[in-house]
Amino acid sequence: MHFNLLGPLEVWEGERRLRIGGPINERVLTMLLLEAGRVVPVVRLVEAVWDEEPPPTAVHQIRKAVGELRRRLPSGRALIVTEPPGYRALVDDCQLDLRLFDTRVRRAQEARAEGLLDNAVIHLKAALALWRGPMFAGAGGALVEATATAWEERYLSAVESSYELRLEAGEAGELVGELRELVDLHPFRESLRRHLMLALYRSGRQVEALDEYGRLRTLLAEELGIDPGPRLSELRDAILRGDSELNGPPPPAPVLTQPPSTVAGTVPCTLPCDLADFTGRQKEVAVLTSAVSASVEETSGPHMLVVDGMGGSGKTALVVHVAHRLAKDHPDGQLYLDLRGFTPGEEPLSAGSALNVLLRAVGVPGESIPEDTLGRIGLWRVTTARRRLLLVLDNAVDAAQVRPLLPASAGGVVLIASRVRLPELEGAEGLSLGLLSEDDSAELMRRIVGAERVAAEPEAAADLIRLCGRLPLALRVCGARLRKRPHWSLRHLAHRLGDGMRIIGELESGDRSVATALRMSYEAMKAEYRDDFLLLSVYPGTDFNVPAAAALLQSDPDGAERALEHLLDVHLLQQFEWGRYSFHDLVRSFAQTLPADAARQAAAARRLVAFILADVERACDALFPGRVRYGFVPGTDEGSVSSRFTGPEEALAWFAREWRNAVTVVHLALQHGLSRHAACIARSICFYLHAQSYLEDFEATARLAVEAARQDGDPELLCVSLINLAVAQWQRDGFQEGIASSEEALAVSVRLDDRRAEAACLSRLGVLSTSVGRLDDAIDYLTRAAAAHRELGLVREEAQSLANLCFAAESQGRHADAVDAGRRAERSARAVGDAGIEVTALGNLALAHLGVGQADEAMRCLRRALRLCEPLRTPALTSLVLSNLAEVAVRTGEPEVARDHATAAVEAARGNGSRARLATAENVLGRVRLAGGEYEHALAHHRSALQYATAIELRMEIARAHKGMGEALRALGLPEAAAQHDRIAAEHFTAMGLSPEPLLLGQPRPAS
Repeated sequence: MHFNLLGPLEVWEGERRLRIGGPINERVLTMLLLEAGRVVPVVRLVEAVWDEEPPPTAVHQIRKAVGELRRRLPSGRALIVTEPPGYRALVDDCQLDLRLFDTRVRRAQEARAEGLLDNAVIHLKAALALWRGPMFAGAGGALVEATATAWEERYLSAVESSYELRLEAGEAGELVGELRELVDLHPFRESLRRHLMLALYRSGRQVEALDEYGRLRTLLAEELGIDPGPRLSELRDAILRGDSELNGPPPPAPVLTQPPSTVAGTVPCTLPCDLADFTGRQKEVAVLTSAVSASVEETSGPHMLVVDGMGGSGKTALVVHVAHRLAKDHPDGQLYLDLRGFTPGEEPLSAGSALNVLLRAVGVPGESIPEDTLGRIGLWRVTTARRRLLLVLDNAVDAAQVRPLLPASAGGVVLIASRVRLPELEGAEGLSLGLLSEDDSAELMRRIVGAERVAAEPEAAADLIRLCGRLPLALRVCGARLRKRPHWSLRHLAHRLGDGMRIIGELESGDRSVATALRMSYEAMKAEYRDDFLLLSVYPGTDFNVPAAAALLQSDPDGAERALEHLLDVHLLQQFEWGRYSFHDLVRSFAQTLPADAARQAAAARRLVAFILADVERACDALFPGRVRYGFVPGTDEGSVSSRFTGPEEALAWFAREWRNAVTVVHLALQHGLSRHAACIARSICFYLHAQSYLEDFEATARLAVEAARQDGDPELLCVSLINLAVAQWQRDGFQEGIASSEEALAVSVRLDDRRAEAACLSRLGVLSTSVGRLDDAIDYLTRAAAAHRELGLVREEAQSLANLCFAAESQGRHADAVDAGRRAERSARAVGDAGIEVTALGNLALAHLGVGQADEAMRCLRRALRLCEPLRTPALTSLVLSNLAEVAVRTGEPEVARDHATAAVEAARGNGSRARLATAENVLGRVRLAGGEYEHALAHHRSALQYATAIELRMEIARAHKGMGEALRALGLPEAAAQHDRIAAEHFTAMGLSPEPLLLGQPRPAS
């Protein structure tokens, strides 16, 4: 991507110009680019957009503009980062024409200081060629316009310097026309007038030169009342005297069409052939070629481009491909040299040996090459000084190996490939090569294996790409193996690679091997970093931070960060965002094949598990301060580098980032016999997953906690884990499984004589029994649970049991008992400040009030419940309240209001993902439609409710769905079909001890 500000704002991605939106977006982006690399406060962006009269919503509009820019620009979030008190644009120098302009001007100044006037002129021409017209074309506010004025001044200064240098170099007559145009545009700039007078004088046009002085003197007198400055007056006097010092140097000699060479013959070219199936990398090719194109035809030194990347990422293929693209622009030679920096069994090529190869390649006879390295360096520089060379240095080990090999050629290009980053190489531009995209990986597979073969097994091909981690070398090895084994299917090879312990050994074909490529990087490191690499590979998650690494390495954070940064530099680690590190899957698999000290790795695993337990416990303390504490949680002394959370926001952010990684650490703990740690970590993760309604993950993690607790053998830990699992199973509509987990937990709690756990189990069994239609059991469980919680002084838990008791009693038609339980639940929930329980209590209490004919009281409950729902943003509770509002609206004769509420209840239930809530909401909407005479719609909604309820054995809603379908079919004139549904509904209601006759909107009555 490239940003042009020297003229109207333009943003380009390759050959495609991007549209960034309206004027606010343009001004925000312009201001960020003008201050690229620095934080621009929001107030300054507001000033740039609206000057001194911003609207009240200015800050919001700025944030909206930044958000839209991030969406419109590729990698927009990485380009525009949020840093208080504003935003910062992160762009490379080669992406921004302002930076390129400054670079060219600076290089021109350096070249002039060294006496290289031709090079200085070339640099200035390149700088001036970047300008496309007036900056921003009037699209900026006062602040931006002031900046534009400053840049216009820099432009004119560069113009003046350019003509001054060209005059010093001997040009004269060819400059007159250009200078006249500039003088007409900027009549008051005396430097331009002076250059024009000098060019005219040196062209033998003395009278015209003096006329120019007269014109300026008249203009200044009339417009400003002043005379020309002393330098211009001195030039006029010198012209009148015919001063010989005004005579410039002789005109420049014609440029040679062929540079001088020490050896006659053909142009040397030692580039390897370009890959016929080179695939992808369009962005990288564009970056490298455009970086060269942005340079001038001749420079004071070679243009260096460094491509670094992990072994097997395709660095050599890329630089060779780019070299062939650039070859025609370098007629004096295209050379390639493998520096053997990471070649198995070989030492890196020394400077002397490398120079011997290069000098011979350009035609220097062997007898003319000095024996000593310094002599070879000098001869190389002399030989290349007038050559426009393209040099590819592959497999470089470090910057020190590269420096002596740099040619002295003006306008030359050096492409360098290395497994390590080379920031020490002065003046080089860098490109870190990542993995192939999914599409390019698939295209490479098609080109190697054949399009028909890939098309026949698209899923297997996708699996191969995933297993290869989009690493070009791995993909090529797979392709080669499939070509050698035409009878193999892609699925067969994917199956072989699917074994994590075999994959590295499988990725080998002929002289190509992923293991060898990675081993070269590994063995090139110092022993201490190799040890760190092995210990860090113990980490089982996707990515990790410095404190986690410090726990694994048993070091302080600074030492851990040094190790991480080194591994990052040699591309054995990846970093996709600041502070986070990860292993490529194949690098992790490679690490597992290396011999390692099992005791040290086990100790590292123990430290990591203790660290994660400490972190997850502290995060839970900050986010769920009221949770019950148990003595079975292990001490966390080993986690001394664990995180500290100043409040729930930080803890929530930690969980969002780390919970998946923490689950992988649970598995690691189980592998190392740390079952108690595993159960406690999993339990704490469940708090977060429950709160965020990640129900599937909640159940899976709760099941993992039970597995770990069984291994540990602590009955209290098992009881708590089973209760959590029962909650997850209930929320996932697994009612029978939840009952089994709760009954086992209840038995354990009774053996332990743990009244608190026993009460929790009774409460859970009450809810689950309600769901499966065992209403007598449910009321018994919930009544006992509420009493036990009250005895223990657990007000919140009592409120929850009472709220659920209200629902069970109301479902059985015991409305007075339901009202009593609901009111007690409401009071208790409000006393402890638990809005979620209060909403549940109010929603259930509303239906109980309806049952006793108190519609006004029902509406009071639901209005308060709806207000409480808004900040909670819990779809399940919102759906409950809306469904009950629909019931009340039908009862009070408001069918349209009822339908709106019921429809919204279904939408809210869909956001929750609970089939139980969806079944309830669909049944309510069906009854509303039925009451409004919309029988076909009613039938459809009840049928949908039946599907949801049947899948999870939700008996009450199954019965209601059949009852509703019967009534709808009867109204549609289908009595036989209606009778069948009536019979099924009656069977379910009878089994629950209820009468099938409709009450309110089809609510069952208690059996007499």
